[in-house]
Amino acid sequence: MTDFSEKKADTLREEASKFLVQRWEPRPDGPKPIVMTRGEGIYMWDAGGKKYIDFISQLFNVHIGLGNKVAIEAAKKQLDSLAYASPSYYNEPQIALAKKLAEITAPEITQTFFGNSGTEANEVAIKLAQLYRAAPKIISFWDAYHGSTYGMVSVGGSARNRQSKGLSIIEEFKHIASPYCYRCPYKKEYPGCDLYCAEFLKYTIEKEGESTVAAFMAEPICSWAGQVVPPDGYWKRIREICDEKNILLIFDEVMTGFARTGKMFAYEHWGIVPDIVTYAKGITCGYIPLGACVINQKLADHFNEKGFPHSYTYSGHAVSCATALAVINHYEEENLAENSAKRGVYMMDKLKGMMDRIPIIGDVRGMGLFMGVELVKDRESKDSLVPKELDKEEKKDPEKNPMQYFTDKVKKNGLILSSSWGTSILRMMPALIITEEQVDEGLKILEKTLEETIKKFDL
Repeated sequence: MTDFSEKKADTLREEASKFLVQRWEPRPDGPKPIVMTRGEGIYMWDAGGKKYIDFISQLFNVHIGLGNKVAIEAAKKQLDSLAYASPSYYNEPQIALAKKLAEITAPEITQTFFGNSGTEANEVAIKLAQLYRAAPKIISFWDAYHGSTYGMVSVGGSARNRQSKGLSIIEEFKHIASPYCYRCPYKKEYPGCDLYCAEFLKYTIEKEGESTVAAFMAEPICSWAGQVVPPDGYWKRIREICDEKNILLIFDEVMTGFARTGKMFAYEHWGIVPDIVTYAKGITCGYIPLGACVINQKLADHFNEKGFPHSYTYSGHAVSCATALAVINHYEEENLAENSAKRGVYMMDKLKGMMDRIPIIGDVRGMGLFMGVELVKDRESKDSLVPKELDKEEKKDPEKNPMQYFTDKVKKNGLILSSSWGTSILRMMPALIITEEQVDEGLKILEKTLEETIKKFDL
């Protein structure tokens, strides 16, 4: 039985402040930090006993919900037989998981290198690409996120991560705009645009010098930019350009992989196969850390001959791999990709219905249970709900910024989703086990909070 009390919550918050490095940007005058102490399915309870419905699977990774016995028992069983083996050796779960990934991905994708996170998997991907092509440059999207290490902050185009004073950025990594049709940076409209955003990749490769570019790296649905689902034909054209220019295509499926979008992997929606794919999050659903970088046979042949000078202490960790195998089998046995597709359609219909009632909803987009809602002051102008005239500190003030007010209020109302003071995007990626009743429960809180925001700021 979990011990809930405000006194306990206050003690834990005080100790966290004293002993933990504070992440991101602290808000001394903001709401008290939440300390979570229990989770079951798609629900969580904080140390004070408050219950929340989780619409983002914690950090978009607990696809099977919390308290899943399949994952827990797999980890326990492996701990009893072999808790750890040096990456100097192979271990049985590591081999079995690599074989399983080869079976469930496209036939061209054959070999895996394991790390501990999505960031590490992405670091491996760019290193493989650079070594294979003997070229230093990686092209990716502006407003993308691929991790928090120096390499991944450089590859990612997030202004929030790149503009901190004193932070080193690798300038050889280049960027193009994502296929953000709702706010096209080229002021064009699909399909009359002839996929200009894709053609700009070809232009960039040519201007940078084809021999200097190793790869184009992207999420198939760009989350940080606002759950941007590309238009039909976009990824097919990108694949053609990469082949024409002889550069590699890397898909970061850390967030979109493992049944999240209604298929096991997002690239399946477009009928293309990347050269390198990275996974994490849903591979173990947060029960234990694991990242994976999977490559096609062409690259595998190259590195089988040359070797790959890279390793981590916990590469192919036996307990992580055993847990991942159990989780993947659980996806298949419970048809969670199908459930994601069905619940995604239901949730999308409900959100579009909400759009008819809530005037500040400008756009609703997504695939499966990978959802984005963009809030605007006015649908015609598409002006952001974040006031342009506010400086950075004022944007964190819930009395001045509707998005900060909403972000604080929605959590207070008992719904966990992804929003912030800086953008007008709401991200929703609930666990794939969610029911229609639970979708309705969460969306009821969402609509209530949006109505409170409208009333507060007279929108």
